[in-house]
Amino acid sequence: MRLVWMVLSSAGIALQLLLIAGFLREGVSRYRVFFVYVVVLFLTTVTDAAVFYNEHLFSRVSRYYWLSDALRQTMIFLVVLSFVHRALEQSPRRNMLARLMWSAVFVIILASAVFTKDPRGLGFWMTSLSRNLGFLAVILNLGLWAVLIQNRAGDRTLLSVTGGMGIQMAGKAIGHSLRQISPSAWTAGNLVLVLSHLLCLYIWWQAFRPRTPAQSPATRFS
Repeated sequence: MRLVWMVLSSAGIALQLLLIAGFLREGVSRYRVFFVYVVVLFLTTVTDAAVFYNEHLFSRVSRYYWLSDALRQTMIFLVVLSFVHRALEQSPRRNMLARLMWSAVFVIILASAVFTKDPRGLGFWMTSLSRNLGFLAVILNLGLWAVLIQNRAGDRTLLSVTGGMGIQMAGKAIGHSLRQISPSAWTAGNLVLVLSHLLCLYIWWQAFRPRTPAQSPATRFS
């Protein structure tokens, strides 16, 4: 099974490098927050992989995995919220909606952190918290999709990015739920987490691959 994880993690790192290369070719000005997230994702993935494959190092610092996961979760929230904010830029109620959105997110995150605290340890607590935050991100992403679909001037790159993000978020919520059902479901939960993440990365890479003018990512809906 260790070989399977090595292959999957290597595939993830390769897709992240391809995605970063696509960003650098296409430019990052339109997706600055998203680009920062991808860079953070790459750096933390490489660090996690290095720790995982070194048994002596893993036994000493494995608990810090959750710091990396918390950083990635925070970044993905910022990405979704930046996309929502952009999607609402034509709305006269943009500022009010943005304030309501940020307030609701803050309250839900705080409540989730308090009520999911688990006496069994940090890992159980962070698993529950990460699952809940993933579910919240799915809801935000669905709202973003609804706005983008209604706005027929939206570009397909952003739709692809949010679509891949939705797959990853749903996979994360399902994977963490499986991990909590029983220790025997940990492997299945981990596979759901990893495979949904790889599918998301592939969709993102396709969204930012170089295209001919006729296939430009800025192609509009007819």
